[in-house]
Amino acid sequence: MPKADLIIIGNGMACGRLLDEILKRDADRFRITVFGAEGYANYNRIMLSPVLAGEITAEQIVTHSEQWYRDHQITLHSDDPVIEIDAENQTLTCQSGSLFSYDTLVLATGSEPVIPPAARDCDLEGILSFRNLKDIERIMQKVRQSRHATVVGGGLLGLEAAWGLRQQGLEVTVIHRGGWLLNRQLDPAAGELLKQSLESRGIRFHLNAEIHHFATNPGISSDESSALLSAGSKSKASPTPKTLQKVTLSNGTEINTDLAVIAIGISPNHQLAKISGLDCDRGIRVNDRMQSSHQRIYALGECTQFGNHTFGLVAPLWDQAAVLADQLCQTADSRFSVQPCATKLKVSGIDLFSAGEFLDSPETESVVCQDSSSGVYRKLIFRNQVLTGAVLYGAVNDGNWYFELIQQSQQIQHLSPDLIFGRRYCDAELITPLTPAGVEEIPTSTPELRLATGATL
Repeated sequence: MPKADLIIIGNGMACGRLLDEILKRDADRFRITVFGAEGYANYNRIMLSPVLAGEITAEQIVTHSEQWYRDHQITLHSDDPVIEIDAENQTLTCQSGSLFSYDTLVLATGSEPVIPPAARDCDLEGILSFRNLKDIERIMQKVRQSRHATVVGGGLLGLEAAWGLRQQGLEVTVIHRGGWLLNRQLDPAAGELLKQSLESRGIRFHLNAEIHHFATNPGISSDESSALLSAGSKSKASPTPKTLQKVTLSNGTEINTDLAVIAIGISPNHQLAKISGLDCDRGIRVNDRMQSSHQRIYALGECTQFGNHTFGLVAPLWDQAAVLADQLCQTADSRFSVQPCATKLKVSGIDLFSAGEFLDSPETESVVCQDSSSGVYRKLIFRNQVLTGAVLYGAVNDGNWYFELIQQSQQIQHLSPDLIFGRRYCDAELITPLTPAGVEEIPTSTPELRLATGATL
């Protein structure tokens, strides 16, 4: 029986995971072709910040090399993006003009960085995003000529970029529109502790602020501009007029800078699906089988929208890949559902953990324990006697245990006087044990220099 033609558009982490899942179930079922737009083999995007910091090389984060594709008889087309899908005739066209037919098509086109209004129509050199290896290459080229960098965004991506640039020896200022750092994972108290720690490491912050304008700085002389851009170079050539030299914030504050890194979030990349007639909203709409509005076209990863949910963490992408592999290989009729995710962060030896709800509301009650002398902060949130959220700073040993309790949805608020101090202070026999799949034990503080997110990394 001839093999069916399976084509996957997109060669990111979701595609790599799907390939692993398919090969594990039925390696001989499909003739697989993958199209990637970046021109690279498959790599671990989570590890971009250590590459930027100079701790590891780009080669070290490759998960599926070009040789791996050849070894598994998977055809990889790099740097030749698909520009058109004919869903009725089950064909697609690449930028090179090549035409391919498929029996089943999977869209794994990922996401695009969100660009703030001030940068959308700005043609100044030195305004860069932080999303892939090409971005890292561009940033590193600019770093060699720079003394100061401005990072736009105080979420996970922004802090990763800020720390990487600081490790490269640059002065770094972070501009964040929120009132505290990581405001989608932490409450204000934990966010302030994080800010104080990063400030002690030389990173400056402007909170509740946005970029109003990017500009050159005519107030600086040619020699001064050249010296600023060259970070000590002996060259005295005048800078290009189109080079970024200054940002102006919405409150009027001006910051002299050589480089701006945009890291304010991501948006599903669903343009190809949309022009091809698939049902799209914020992302490509999929059902619980990861099937799009067209019967033979599936989607997974950051390009998808399931109900009202879009995705940016690793754990749900892995769940999607397993479900889709089951559907494609017909090994099980598994279905995708949105599960709670834990966020585990490490910033230069500072341990952070967040799961479930993290902000107080009129419908919740919270218990807080803070030891300023040791830099430890714990907060548990209860809703109808059930633990629904945990925020930990400084001591995260019990993070996975709290995550288990959140998943169990048991009424345990009566244990809160002891629960806030951790597992060893509670009668564990009163709580039904549960170990969630894919959640690793969280070690105590160690001097790692990166942030990571998702229940499985």
